[in-house]
Amino acid sequence: MKKLALAALFISGLTAGSNLFAQIPGPADGPKMAGPIEKGPKHQPPLAGQPAPGEQGLRIVSTVTGKVVKLRGNNDFVFDGFYMINGSDSLLVKFPAHMGSQISPLVKPGSQITVSGVSETSARTTKEMKMVSITASGKTLTDNPPASPITPAQETTVTGNGKVTSLQTDQEGRVSGVLIDNKTILRFPPHASGQLGNTIAKGAAISYSGSQKNKEQGEVLLEDYKVIRCNTITVNGQQYLVR
Repeated sequence: MKKLALAALFISGLTAGSNLFAQIPGPADGPKMAGPIEKGPKHQPPLAGQPAPGEQGLRIVSTVTGKVVKLRGNNDFVFDGFYMINGSDSLLVKFPAHMGSQISPLVKPGSQITVSGVSETSARTTKEMKMVSITASGKTLTDNPPASPITPAQETTVTGNGKVTSLQTDQEGRVSGVLIDNKTILRFPPHASGQLGNTIAKGAAISYSGSQKNKEQGEVLLEDYKVIRCNTITVNGQQYLVR
């Protein structure tokens, strides 16, 4: 009996000790351990039938017929679009500049034309369409990549001077180009024009050095302007390095 009593007492002590340890605060009640750092939302694969990020997916192609009213050039006066009237709507049709030499013989102001393309979003009031194909004078042209890669136009170093006739601005309203009176466009970064402030104004004397961009394969110039990427400019007697 004495041995049984001692055994019972020993088991009772173990149980009490176990309960005591259960009441001691553990790490959960102390300082929290840092868990794994979240690196933002996990990448979710595209849903079935949906384009992946960066892809546009399918776009509806529509066809319109109308009359060409005006040709359009980009900021370098390279032919890359035209305006047409479709019923009562005015539409700007855009195409890659390397197709200019193919499209130019078919697209003249007053000519009838059929265009297939996709609608483009724009801040302009005129509707815009990216060309897929055009048909005029019984001939159809399709917007396909060139058969061979376009060789970048070579540039030559030039110097010159003239007077400012007007300014070109980008979508943010910053000056992106300066037209001078010898049919030249001077190009330099928008931050450079911001530093010059009002010194580049109509009638200001300006001289320059830089690289002249030559016409690329397939391009058509609507106006014969030289395009100069400036290395230095001198405005009203003060020279600046353009960077």
